[in-house]
This record gives sequence, C-alpha cells and structure tokens, in this order.
Amino acid sequence: MKVEVVKYTQTDLERCHEFAVGQLDTSRAHYSKRKQTNEPKIIQDIITGKLGEIATYRLLRRNGIHATQPDFEIYDSRGKSFDADLTWRGFEFHCKAQTEESARRYGTSWILQWGGKGYGHTDKLFRNRDDNDFLVPSTVHDTHVKIYGIIKVDKLFEEGMIKEPKLKWFADTKRAIYFEDVSTLLWRDRWGFLKQS
Repeated sequence: MKVEVVKYTQTDLERCHEFAVGQLDTSRAHYSKRKQTNEPKIIQDIITGKLGEIATYRLLRRNGIHATQPDFEIYDSRGKSFDADLTWRGFEFHCKAQTEESARRYGTSWILQWGGKGYGHTDKLFRNRDDNDFLVPSTVHDTHVKIYGIIKVDKLFEEGMIKEPKLKWFADTKRAIYFEDVSTLLWRDRWGFLKQS
C-alpha cells in the first residue's frame, strides 16, 4: 500500500506545542463539554493534529498544489471553526492524525466528532459535505508523518467506512475510520486527486 512520508522539524514541533497550550487556555469549556479533561492528552492531541496539517500542506506543495497554510491563530471557543483544515481552489482537506502510540494501542484509525448529544460540535462532514471534501488520514511518528491518502469523503460514506468506534464509551459522540478499511480502497481512490489536480 502506497504511503507518503513527510518529515517535520523540531521548530515545527515547538510551534505546534505553543499553539496547543494557547488553544487549551481559550477552549477549556469546549473540551470539557466533549468529556475531555486530561490536559496533557488534549495538548498532545492538538500537537498531533497540527503536525498532520503541516505534513499534508507540504505533501500538497510538493505536488504543485498551493493550498492554504495551517492556521496557527488562537481562537476562543466561540471563534473556533470546524471547517476544513486546508483549502485549494474550492477543494477542502480535512486532516485527521493519530499518534504512533495510539495506533499501536488501539489500531490505526481516525476519529470524527458525531452527534454532539450535548457534548460539543458535530463534524460538518456528517451534515454538509460535497464532492470537494477530502479526508487526509495520517499517523504522526517521532520525526515524520505517514499519510495514507487524500480520499473523497463521499467515497468513505458510500463504502460504509464510517463506523462506530471500538471503544464503547465513544459510541454516543464519535465515529471512526479504520486503516483496514482504507487499505482496501483502490490506488486511484486514495491518491488519484494528486494526479487529476
């Protein structure tokens, strides 16, 4: 299975850490609504997400796609947007990243916020998606990020790849996409965007 590897630097990591601490300070109530109160884990999750965005941005750039850069502005919970992480010419890229440790512990998978049920937002992909929405799943390692495709979100829904998480306490508020499902997609469904753009 084709995987793209993108390196990141110590400077990238420090920038992501600074952003994560700042974002936590302005969004504690938001995380609390989502039953997220372990602050070191929240910070790590934010860092992981931002490193996934940086890697996606660099992958797109090296393929001639000049997408918007990752957003490092600190927003309060009211100003925070849940739109696409990166955009280019009407295409929207939703970056989902997981740590290597989490992948070892729970299996390689990516979580979407689903059906708020009083615990926070619902990912826009469940309510308002179109042919230009793409998911970019990745895992973050010590010095690099592995990216598994740039996949049309509609394709994931059509193939029934949006599933209940294996961890039952997430079932009310989350949905998951699993590597074993993504790996069954044809090459063109995972990487065709880079050839057509």
